[in-house]
Amino acid sequence: VPGDVLAVADRQGVHLFTHDGGALRPAGRLDTVGAPGDEKIQPASLTTGDYDDDGFADLIVAGRSLEEDGQGRSAVYRGGAGGLTYVRDLPGGPATASGDIDHDGYDDLVAGRPDRLEDEYEPLTGGSVLVFLGGPDAFTDLDEYGRPDQVWLQRDPGVPGTPELGDGFGYDVSLGDADGDGFADLAIGVPGEDVGTVRDAGMVVVLRGSARGLTTAGAVSFTQNTANVPGTVEKGDRFGAQVRFADTDRDGRAGLLATAPGENSADGSAWHLPGSAAGVVARGSWSYGPRSLAAPPTDAGFGTAVDE
Repeated sequence: VPGDVLAVADRQGVHLFTHDGGALRPAGRLDTVGAPGDEKIQPASLTTGDYDDDGFADLIVAGRSLEEDGQGRSAVYRGGAGGLTYVRDLPGGPATASGDIDHDGYDDLVAGRPDRLEDEYEPLTGGSVLVFLGGPDAFTDLDEYGRPDQVWLQRDPGVPGTPELGDGFGYDVSLGDADGDGFADLAIGVPGEDVGTVRDAGMVVVLRGSARGLTTAGAVSFTQNTANVPGTVEKGDRFGAQVRFADTDRDGRAGLLATAPGENSADGSAWHLPGSAAGVVARGSWSYGPRSLAAPPTDAGFGTAVDE
């Protein structure tokens, strides 16, 4: 998009604003419920990336279809000198992230679907993650169904965990380079994961980026029972409800922020897991909550939402 544009989603679409003269000024609106896509989409999240490497940011409006099946869908808008232009719909979900997974110079798109696969006849899976790799013909080179380049589930060999209804695999997703190798890695929140007999304790899974896309080689997972991770698993903690990669110390390796809004009877808490040459590691991790920030703790739900 030319210039700096702020996109703000509501239940009907997206409002666009520019910053001029010290004030935000309306710059248009995208209506995802009324038009122009094949399906009416109620927005849940936004992500941007330059998926075709043309120098303009593209916008993905992700949410759920308001059609009969109610499944996850995304609307793709391509940036250009004239602004945003609708391209197509894709299968998707309420959680999205953008980054260069295969280190080819094109941003890639990940969508988390904590319910089921696109095919309405597939059994419930406990969640899935869809990967769309960028390129010069990003998204337009897909078939009419918009089939992703990769689909990941917990039943896939090498993916930590066991698929169960309600796991919420893909409830939140984030891309970042945890080991500094130039390939973006993917953090996947699984807040409904049972740890042993503890229901909905939650888990975070990290898949590594590679020249072939995401890979299970070196995949890791973390819970509050993982050595060097502060805390103890408890029912309803929902560890992994939000995940975010960020290189807060500018060492070229993104650390991982994971939250558990149900921690301490819904007071909530957040954890920082460092990036390293080996990827995300538990050693050196630490946690903080509302008390750490001198905020009212009771039922705060700290970590319910974290900015990308």
